[in-house]
Amino acid sequence: MVNIYDTANQLANDLRETQQFLALKEVMDAVKADEGSLALFKELDAAQMEIMEAQQTGKELTEEQQDHFKSLNERVSQNTTLQSMLLAEQAVYTLLNDVQKNIGQPLSKAYEDLRKA
Repeated sequence: MVNIYDTANQLANDLRETQQFLALKEVMDAVKADEGSLALFKELDAAQMEIMEAQQTGKELTEEQQDHFKSLNERVSQNTTLQSMLLAEQAVYTLLNDVQKNIGQPLSKAYEDLRKA
């Protein structure tokens, strides 16, 4: 019998060796090496968590929070190191989405067959 968790663990290990992931790790190292970029990343990360928490609890963001996030996004857009990281992150998520489509294909096919029955 197949142990799908072994396959998932192997997939996680393989992900670490992809060009996309290695590129992301490289640019993350560049962010760590630049104090300004790292501080800006941490500020962005905290703001994103704040927004996610508000969304999950159904709270509206205050005008002050919205203004802060807008200003933060402008500063991030001007930071080439963070922009490189965000592009590399997007490439990893594109890869993961492609893999997810492949993994989900048996289930999609099963439902497609059921609909045709």
